Amino acid sequence: MRKFTVRPSKLMILLLAFTLVFVAGCQAISNLDFNTVLKNAMKVTSSESKQSVELKLLLDESLYEGIPEEELALMKLVSNLKLQLDNIKAQDSSHVSLDGSLILGNAASIKFNLKMSDTLAVLELEGAKQPFTLDLTSEGLLGLAGLSDFEDLPVDDSTEAAPALDEAALTALGHQLLDTVGSFVIDNLPNPERIEVKPVNEPINGTSTSMMHVHFDLNGPELWTWVKKYVDALVADRAGLDKMVAGVFEILKTNPDIWNAAGTINPFEEGGLDTQSPEEILKETTDGLAMLLTELQGELQLMEEEDQETLDEIFTKDLTVKADVYVDNKLDIRKQSFEVSYVPSGELEYDVIPFKGLSIKLESESWNVNGTVKADAPVASKSDLSVEKLMDMQGYQILKHFDDKSVAYDLLKNKLHINKQNITWYSYEYYNPVIVTANHITLVPLRDTVEQLGGKLTYDAKTKNLKIVDEATNTTITIKNGSDTAVVNGKTVKWSFPATVIDGVTYVPARNLATALKAKIGWTDLSDDMRIFTLDREV
Repeated sequence: MRKFTVRPSKLMILLLAFTLVFVAGCQAISNLDFNTVLKNAMKVTSSESKQSVELKLLLDESLYEGIPEEELALMKLVSNLKLQLDNIKAQDSSHVSLDGSLILGNAASIKFNLKMSDTLAVLELEGAKQPFTLDLTSEGLLGLAGLSDFEDLPVDDSTEAAPALDEAALTALGHQLLDTVGSFVIDNLPNPERIEVKPVNEPINGTSTSMMHVHFDLNGPELWTWVKKYVDALVADRAGLDKMVAGVFEILKTNPDIWNAAGTINPFEEGGLDTQSPEEILKETTDGLAMLLTELQGELQLMEEEDQETLDEIFTKDLTVKADVYVDNKLDIRKQSFEVSYVPSGELEYDVIPFKGLSIKLESESWNVNGTVKADAPVASKSDLSVEKLMDMQGYQILKHFDDKSVAYDLLKNKLHINKQNITWYSYEYYNPVIVTANHITLVPLRDTVEQLGGKLTYDAKTKNLKIVDEATNTTITIKNGSDTAVVNGKTVKWSFPATVIDGVTYVPARNLATALKAKIGWTDLSDDMRIFTLDREV
């Protein structure tokens, strides 16, 4: 089967282009000030809405040969994905509730409900036996990241706690920064070559609403030209850059609580003899940003001069970007649709992408913009399952929390196979490696193997027995160091090699252990001096 890779340069070019397009503004047309529209969109703090994101991949059938049937079925399933979000209530940046559906292929659909506050998120998933919760407090997130031990560090009580900025203060500061940055970043955006504006009446949440409909579309060559024009405009507007940075500095300088809340030193406070003055910091920052923009401009020019072939492959007429945006009389975006499609008519360069084409479509509709919105509050109960516990579970343990007749269970078990387990040892490993005896019997470290499979190993000091309990297969094994006799689920069996302690670690014959735990083993030669040993099972 062919291997496919994406060249970083091509991926970065596409990401840059799409990012610029999806924040694109332009000068006023038909008395509609697009730049104000964009600035307003960035200041939305509350709303009700519905949204969807759809991804379609046109798979290359020439890849089908040699692909296992299960993998091919999964490829086809994920080649058509849609995330539908309804009844979205955004009270503010921290309090949100919504209903949603994940639609896979033409049939499978999983519904869910999410409620989120600044301290807790609760997800109800169709097919799950109980809701899932996520602790969003700083302590909870640190614990999820495995950093809970920081809570045990000594605290300096002499240090006064930094004051926290409330939501209103943060929102006001955010709006100030957006106005300041927008005067440079947004106002310099050029118009797409093909753009239309006309008055329409469109239903928003079932209510006919008078709006201005903005439509534009770009193909690959036009997109590349648009990107270059935008970068050229940014480079040329040095006065605008200076004004933007000075404005941001002034906001940060006149709001010292930002630095206190962040727990860091305010760089604008008077320092010692060797510290930079605010004027020096300002000049260094603007000069640095100007240099970065000039370097980007040079990189784009260099691409045209030295890698035109790559540009022609990416920015072809087969690449299209279409947008429909509906703006009300307050210059708020109420409805929008963006679609990117790439279906090349010619031959693709070998090993670039594993499909013949793709399309991504994003749609949204909003009402009660910046109005009073009350999100449904998350409520935790004792029966909920925390994400922290979920992450520590084996795949087969996760499946127990889903109805085995549900779509989610079928997806997790029969499509994604989360109940498959694999342990791999490389021949060069030094920590508890596999050992091959003179009689070619492979030995594996007992505790490491059992625990990686989700089982438990205990030692009885009185009987000197080692007891293995494997929840996945409902198997119990008892064995003693130095003995080649094991008791598996009450039945005595003889193993090919006695349990042996090597450097303080108990080793047992891999094949016998695998048989008892319903697993398979095998060696694979990667090179003349590189081999791997694997133990696999699906439970």
